[in-house]
Amino acid sequence: MAIKVIRQKYFVAKELRLSIALIILWSLFVTAFFTYFAKELGEKIGSGNLLFVIIMVGYIVIIVVLTMLFSHRLIGPFQRLNTEMRLIRAGDYRRRLNVRSSDDIYIKAFVAEVNKVLETHDMEHARTNDLLRDIEVELIRLLPLVEEGAPSKERLREGILVCHRKLQESLKKN
Repeated sequence: MAIKVIRQKYFVAKELRLSIALIILWSLFVTAFFTYFAKELGEKIGSGNLLFVIIMVGYIVIIVVLTMLFSHRLIGPFQRLNTEMRLIRAGDYRRRLNVRSSDDIYIKAFVAEVNKVLETHDMEHARTNDLLRDIEVELIRLLPLVEEGAPSKERLREGILVCHRKLQESLKKN
């Protein structure tokens, strides 16, 4: 029995990797700037409890601001997308998901894929409606044959074959 080797893909979703890299770069940039500021401040006021408190408050502010900024950028669009998905589920099948230009590129790539799925669903829905309409038309055409009383088997057979042929043509068209 052969052992199946499964390769793991470590470098997938380049948009997500780029987003995370930007978050890390911004975080390092802001932290480096604040560290320089703290060093200069330390030279002016000297070391002690006050400097410690200022540095701790500064780092806490940096963490809170960056967390809010990046979580808003990464997670914020999902509330809006959730609302749009509810509208689509409610029957607005022509609606497409939208993102802001400032939203994360990974989310933009995801939304583009979802919109492709919605487009495919919309086309399939239209084909199904066309087919149902064609079936209805052909059944209504058969109705006079059935209502005429006791139609001959040949006429009924011919009517059903014509209906079948037209439905096959409709299927090929769709």
